Amino acid sequence: MKLILLGTLLFSLISCSGGRNSTGYSLINDMMYSITGEAFSENQLFEDGQTMQPPVAGTVPRGKMPHPMGEDGQPLVLDNPYEMNDYKWKRAELLFNRTCASCHGVDGQAGGKVVTEGGFPAPPKFKSRSFKYSKKDKKPAGHIFNVITFGIGNMPTHAQQLYAEDRWYVSEYVRERLMVRGKK
Repeated sequence: MKLILLGTLLFSLISCSGGRNSTGYSLINDMMYSITGEAFSENQLFEDGQTMQPPVAGTVPRGKMPHPMGEDGQPLVLDNPYEMNDYKWKRAELLFNRTCASCHGVDGQAGGKVVTEGGFPAPPKFKSRSFKYSKKDKKPAGHIFNVITFGIGNMPTHAQQLYAEDRWYVSEYVRERLMVRGKK
């Protein structure tokens, strides 16, 4: 019994080693106190002598698939990979009104507050002839997706504001509901 009591007392003393914010005793000091290097400091462990190394050639950051490019270096016009349903139409309208309507206006006729009250140049109207792909055809959703993703003219990229999937929804919304037929 004395041995069990002594063992419990020793275990209690060892486990309470330095207060509430202490991590306890360190058995492997290399893990607890690792040597770190500043990002831009010199480092003899690498051939180029730098601590911060560039990414390996050909790697893609997690969650960032590159857009396919043509031989001329321009982004390819793709087809929308998502099937539109009622939820996606509503989401597209909401995202358009939150992200795009400040310049393009809710109806796509370049009447947003940034243009009317801010004095910025008006973007093209979605129902104008200059916005059509040819005389009869509307621009494909992939073209509108590329404009949202990469920007064009005075319009900057909005890839940081909208996920790729949401950019497809907004592209379809602009193409089908705002371009020629008007808002449904």
